[in-house]
Amino acid sequence: MKQTLLGLDIGASSIKGVRFAKTLRGLRLLDHFEIDVPQNDEKTNPALLTKGQIQALTTLVSEGDLQKGDLIALSIPGDLVSIREITLPFTDLKKIDQIISFEAESELPFELDTVSLDYMVLNLSKNRASASGVPQDKSTTLLVAATPNTTLIGLLNQLQSIGIDPAWIGTNPLALYSFAQYFLPAGTDETHETLIIDIGAKRTNLCHLRGRHLNWVRTLPLGGHLITEQLAAALALSKADAEKKKKEIDLGTARPGDTEDTPALEAIESAVSQIVIEIEKSLRILNSHQNGRRDEGPSGLSPNSARRFFHLCGGGSQLKGLETHLSKILEMQPAHIAFEKGTPAAQIQGIERISPESISKNHALSLGLAVQDSAGPFINFRQGEFVFGKETIERRHRFVSFSLILLLLLGLMGADLYMHHQKKEKQYHTIKTALRQAFTQSFPNTRNVVNEVEQTRAAINERKKTGEFFGIHESSPLTVLKEITEAIPDGVKIDVINLVIDGGTVRIQAQTDSFESVDRVRSGLLSANQFQQVEVSDAKAAANQKHVRFRIKMSVLQKGKSGKNRAS
Repeated sequence: MKQTLLGLDIGASSIKGVRFAKTLRGLRLLDHFEIDVPQNDEKTNPALLTKGQIQALTTLVSEGDLQKGDLIALSIPGDLVSIREITLPFTDLKKIDQIISFEAESELPFELDTVSLDYMVLNLSKNRASASGVPQDKSTTLLVAATPNTTLIGLLNQLQSIGIDPAWIGTNPLALYSFAQYFLPAGTDETHETLIIDIGAKRTNLCHLRGRHLNWVRTLPLGGHLITEQLAAALALSKADAEKKKKEIDLGTARPGDTEDTPALEAIESAVSQIVIEIEKSLRILNSHQNGRRDEGPSGLSPNSARRFFHLCGGGSQLKGLETHLSKILEMQPAHIAFEKGTPAAQIQGIERISPESISKNHALSLGLAVQDSAGPFINFRQGEFVFGKETIERRHRFVSFSLILLLLLGLMGADLYMHHQKKEKQYHTIKTALRQAFTQSFPNTRNVVNEVEQTRAAINERKKTGEFFGIHESSPLTVLKEITEAIPDGVKIDVINLVIDGGTVRIQAQTDSFESVDRVRSGLLSANQFQQVEVSDAKAAANQKHVRFRIKMSVLQKGKSGKNRAS
């Protein structure tokens, strides 16, 4: 399933973004963008976004640069995060998850319940040997980071008010570390040092690597605005004019004598020197601190003999001649973007659409944020109560609970229906057994019993017809024939040719000796009070003139009905 990852670098002067598609084949670049942040003199809480940043983000949302479905990764400034390195005497990651909060509590300048905390593994050693060859115990070195809950609450409230809900919230220096994993040709051992210097508008982020491993990170509260402000003060310019002037000056310009650019160069060098001094302090103090906690490398070389490189990025890095200036002062070689075959960067489809210059200067932080999920597990402050998709997770938990309750109720209903069915089935078999016994007793001559009810109904109907024929019931054919015989007057002889008794209707075809006898027969039937609507038809003399043939149609009078109003 494809995921869309968006690294979003929210800077003080501009906002940059890089969008990747993460598929089974790896990462594929979709697009990238950059938008300037409107500047104002508003003083705001440093933990929150400025009005200019909110305005720029709103524009990105309205123009579709921030799309629904993007898994957005962004970071907060390093000076709002407390970072500590902790070493634990075991390597069980499950155990680390359980105790890391308690171990970090004594190292952090905050109460544990007021911060969001996460960690990443820097080094995991299993029975490693020291320089003396003596085996050491298992250990795990962690980088633990924490930021106040108030910072996250303020940031998330502002972002969500304009329709942005980030999936990851890390910290700027560590985003540079994930950037280095993909784009810098870092060495494979501790003799190769790389310092990433990200000069932003208000802050400078430092990320130091030994080989491909993170050594230390730091955020300096100095950036490009310091250079602009000192240049504006030195030349009595507005900030806008000083910004334009800063882009024209080249630190690498030789100065044989005073020129019109000399005051500008001196102002810029003065501001840059303040940043460089802090960088040198970090290298001296933090490197010596880390070296004191590590053994010498496998080659036995001391840190002083290491090959040292630096990579310059961020908006402030675009100052002309700054890279050459820093290389001389820091005595380090510039490290540039590597796209050689086999490197992680070369495996990203479509990455060539961003120029190496743009990657180096503008998109280092946003690229690091976008690839951090693929580069390895990095710090993410969206934990616990701030976890991404908390509402969805809670709805899912409610749905699961409701589903379990519903399944339980359905199970109980099913069990009840099954018990009821079993009870009815038992009753059915009991009744069926009793019915078959009654059937075999009532109809012992029936050998093949298939359907007791239908066979009983058929047997009853058969016996009913037989009973009706033999006069068991009223108005049977024999009863009607008897009544007709009794109704014919004495002395009248008739020969019945055809007699039909159909329910309550009687049809007689007969012959007698005269028309007078026909009338006497009709009168006798009428006077019997057993028949009604006695009708004579087709009375005529036979060919031999000795008989009179006739037809009689009449209805059998039902018991209880009067014989009045009979038709003649």
